[in-house]
Amino acid sequence: MEYQLTFFARATGQTTGGEAMEHVLNAVLESGPPLVGEYLGPPEPRPGEWSGPEADAVRSFRLATATEDMRPAADYLLLEIHVGMRFIAEDVIAADPDDDHGVWGSDLMARVTVSGERPDWPLVERIRTTLKNLWSAVPWNKTSGFKVAAAPRGPLPHDQYTTP
Repeated sequence: MEYQLTFFARATGQTTGGEAMEHVLNAVLESGPPLVGEYLGPPEPRPGEWSGPEADAVRSFRLATATEDMRPAADYLLLEIHVGMRFIAEDVIAADPDDDHGVWGSDLMARVTVSGERPDWPLVERIRTTLKNLWSAVPWNKTSGFKVAAAPRGPLPHDQYTTP
């Protein structure tokens, strides 16, 4: 099973993915138990792409809530943060082609991907709350679109978390 939840926000003042990720991780750490994680960095450039502002625009971590002995309490999730209108424009337009939900002009996109047998739903909720508190981020996913924003807090039924 894999589920992706994408957030769109206007995060003026966040000039790099690293800067935005630092704000998110600090806020998440203040809101609950410690985390275990692995820095994954920006993605490697594909053939024909060059490393420059694109590399500064993205940061990613594998994260999980930590147990008392600093082991993962559940399966790791992937948190990616992309900063910059030009780097996320295609995703914004694909999610909201007519700007019916007011996300055009977003300059930050965060994506949470959960998978495995034991998803860390409490951490997903902590991240969701943090993004909303920091930047009034609007959630979206492929299955429910922007209706996911109105979903009850906590995990939805299993079939709503699967993506085609």
